[in-house]
Amino acid sequence: MLLSNNTVSSRIDEMSCDVEVQLVEKLKYTNFSIQLDESTVRDSEALLMAYVRYVDNGEFIEDMLFCEALETTTIAIDIYKKLKTYLDDKQIPMENIISCAADGAPVMMGKKNGVLKLLKDDNPQMLLVHCVIHRQNLVSKKVSPVLNETLNAVIKCINTIKANAKCERLFKQFCKDQNADYVRLLLHTDVRWLSNGNCLKRFMELFDILSEFLDDKPYMTLLLTVDGKALVSYLADMFEKLNVLNKELQGTNMTLVNSKAKIFGFISFLELSQENISVKKFEQFYLLNKCAVTDATCLVIVEHLKIMVSDFNFRFSDLKEINYPSWMTQPLLVDLSDVTLEYQGELSELQNDDSIKALFKIKGTMMWLCEETQAKYPNTSSLARKLLLPFPSSYLVECGFSAVNDLLLKKRNRLDITKRGDLRLKLTKFLPRIKSLCSRHQAQGSH
Repeated sequence: MLLSNNTVSSRIDEMSCDVEVQLVEKLKYTNFSIQLDESTVRDSEALLMAYVRYVDNGEFIEDMLFCEALETTTIAIDIYKKLKTYLDDKQIPMENIISCAADGAPVMMGKKNGVLKLLKDDNPQMLLVHCVIHRQNLVSKKVSPVLNETLNAVIKCINTIKANAKCERLFKQFCKDQNADYVRLLLHTDVRWLSNGNCLKRFMELFDILSEFLDDKPYMTLLLTVDGKALVSYLADMFEKLNVLNKELQGTNMTLVNSKAKIFGFISFLELSQENISVKKFEQFYLLNKCAVTDATCLVIVEHLKIMVSDFNFRFSDLKEINYPSWMTQPLLVDLSDVTLEYQGELSELQNDDSIKALFKIKGTMMWLCEETQAKYPNTSSLARKLLLPFPSSYLVECGFSAVNDLLLKKRNRLDITKRGDLRLKLTKFLPRIKSLCSRHQAQGSH
């Protein structure tokens, strides 16, 4: 028997409500971390979205907490009150939040009146996290004047084709005639995380065809010089590496510990690249290695690498100062004489526990989330969980807003997106699908 649209909608709302009730009950009695962001969707509607991460059955669980409308202004106090009201209504203690992650917008991270500052006043033990992906993206935008001129020339070439429907059709046919692997260019957009890398990579894949198609354009002529092509190749290589880093900083089990290792590992790579390129060793850069590179170009690249190293170190100085106990990542190898007395007893027993050794080989640091470890070694497990639980980024809410836009485009029959039951279901029970959607958007240069 077919159900009416109203019946289906009612059942979806009931399921959504049940999911929320179950989540709230868990958060009342357990520590969790949270990530927040606000965004404007269709018809200038401002939304605030929150995701939480907690431990359940030996693993991280990540769920949407709420999606609420900001009716008027979107200043810090409005966002803070919206979150505080929700927690109070659901009787979730503020003290249960051990960390809060957000992007670098002043409304979120402002030192005097930012949302995170207001939350910190309520819960002084809370760890405040500036999204590592947003910080990495800010570093990627800092280029020298010479490289900026090259990047602008690439954007002008792309816009010449993409801005005119007839020109784009002609270019598509031209690519087909040349048996090219691709028949269209990708647009560059500043607000999209992976835009630079995807745009430049596609540009270089079609470089020879573009050199013929736009041979009368002065900005293409600039790129056809020895230095011009080498600089575009370097930018394509570098932004591809930044995109890889961006994706590595996302994921269900990503922690501040993992993020710190990846960020400072990338800084070490930049320092090595700086030394290699100064002596004209380009093997680490695939496209650049196929180009003729002049001394002047080498100087430009080395200077850019210096700028990136300095900017990375500056923006992640707080992350560098966080010292995680060595026993948390290497509990079986740590020298117990280097461990504080509070944890020596449990760790000495743990190092001789065969079942925990086997568990560590399988799960690594996620071993600390398991019920067996918590039951046997409560002190060390409790501290390890608090250190592993914080979100290192706010990528889930970025996924969430992509899903909201997708819902609004496909189903416009219910005006208030925050009242739709299928929103919660899509952003919680079907979170893997949302992440897949986000990955598809990223592949197209979106966020």
